Amino acid sequence: MKALRILSRALGGALLVNAVPHGVSGLQGRPFPTPFADPPGVGMSPPVTNIAWSAMNLVGGLLVLRRGIRSRGEAVAVVVGGIASVFVVAAHFGSVMSGGTGLTARGMTSRGMPARGRTARGMTSRGSGSPLQTARRLTEPVARSLAGHRAFPLWAVIHHRGRRSGAEYATPIAVVPTYDEGVVLIGLPYGLDTNWARNVVAAGGATLAWKGAEHRTSAARIIDADEAAALAKAPFHAVVKRMPGAILLERD
Repeated sequence: MKALRILSRALGGALLVNAVPHGVSGLQGRPFPTPFADPPGVGMSPPVTNIAWSAMNLVGGLLVLRRGIRSRGEAVAVVVGGIASVFVVAAHFGSVMSGGTGLTARGMTSRGMPARGRTARGMTSRGSGSPLQTARRLTEPVARSLAGHRAFPLWAVIHHRGRRSGAEYATPIAVVPTYDEGVVLIGLPYGLDTNWARNVVAAGGATLAWKGAEHRTSAARIIDADEAAALAKAPFHAVVKRMPGAILLERD
């Protein structure tokens, strides 16, 4: 548990740092790259999307750090996480703003979809990937441990079964707040062919660990960005509208 606290503090520092460039750009009325652009992380998103994404990072960082820093190790973790995020953000956006592709995966199409010969995570069959994908794999245990708790209502873990392998998976996801409490809306910023979403649609539903409880869902289907935005609460509707689409599930 001590190691988990250290990792969570590092994640909190990284989220707070990542909130800064998006928030500043949004408040200045300037477009800036976000995960919801086309292609994700490289294309430009409007100021309102950057403000919403900055707010999500800020809230996430504050929630992770809500219990304070209780030891020197946790303080160091916050600083290290923040500094690491500074270097990643600077390297990625510096490259993008100069006309490059930043630290995004090589071989991705303009809609953030894996190119032929790559897996749904954008890696080759040998498991190589971009620095951002490596960071995602390293932070996934932290995200998995925090998602689903009552204190993190935007994060959940969706349990699904491989449509071909039959293997069971648990994937951390972000739940988009909606006006209809009878549905669950999950954005798909990395494309409609996201592997876990295809598994859920093939099965017709899934089980979510969300808000400290287990929720069963059914009637899973992929919807376009406009339909998803109409269901989402403000300011999330502006973020969802920039995604390729979303998956909609009905709560049983």
